[in-house]
Amino acid sequence: MRGPRPAFEGLVQRESGCAFRCLAVPARQPLPERWRADYGFALVRRGIVVRQRVDSTGRATSIDIAGPGSALPIGAEADDGAGGYAVDDVMLCLCPTSSLDAAVASGAAGARDVVNAQATILRRVERIAEARSRASATSRVAAMLLAIGDTLSPGRALNIIPSAIQQRDLASLLALRHESVCRSVASLEEKHLVQRGDSGLTLVDRRALEVL
Repeated sequence: MRGPRPAFEGLVQRESGCAFRCLAVPARQPLPERWRADYGFALVRRGIVVRQRVDSTGRATSIDIAGPGSALPIGAEADDGAGGYAVDDVMLCLCPTSSLDAAVASGAAGARDVVNAQATILRRVERIAEARSRASATSRVAAMLLAIGDTLSPGRALNIIPSAIQQRDLASLLALRHESVCRSVASLEEKHLVQRGDSGLTLVDRRALEVL
């Protein structure tokens, strides 16, 4: 019995070679703006990326965070005003816009892969928006930690938020002051709902975090 078809199989197993180009971004560096002219989307092979929207004044708002296995929109037409940065050392596999368009036009499999990738991106962004809408800072932080744990890497829930994700990243995603996030995390620690360690922040009691 055959297993499930790998995502974007048509773009990887082409007669002319794999369509993706793997490029690295060092930790805490912005994603190159020039990529938007050539690539339609990217897959995170290694590391964590924060996506941002940048307004006409240059003010950036974090809207998404994605880890290994996640898809990211890159193309300028679909994401005008977009930006982002690498949380840690990142390796991205980028798909040229021309190859993506050809894959979608060639048949249902390519179109289905794109739709599935878009649905996954939307789910991540919706969870982040829901966390941002909570009433108190502590409730927002709890919801954001759960959202990251559930959506950072597709297909698996994480009980440890990687240490590379700093409190300033959480503050940016939640539109909160850094100090508010620090106090909220400390409060969750005092209640034994999370625990800090070398590898990151462990979600000790998911159920309690959900009802905050």
